Amino acid sequence: MTLLSQDLSRERIPVTVPDELAVRVVALRRARRDARTRASRVRRVLLAPTASGDPHPRGPEKHRN
Repeated sequence: MTLLSQDLSRERIPVTVPDELAVRVVALRRARRDARTRASRVRRVLLAPTASGDPHPRGPEKHRN
C-alpha cells in the first residue's frame, strides 16, 4: 500500500521532459488511476451481499387458474 506522499512524488514530472511526453504521461497515469478505481468499485459491488442473501432473487410466483 502506498502512502499519499509516495503517490504524490510519482505525479511530479521533471522539467526536462518535452511537453507532449509530459501530457501523455499524465494521461496514462490518470487512466491507470481511473482503471484501479473502477476495478475496486466493481469488486466491491460483486462482493456485496444481497438484501435477502439469495444470489438469484425471484419475484412472487403467479399461479394460473
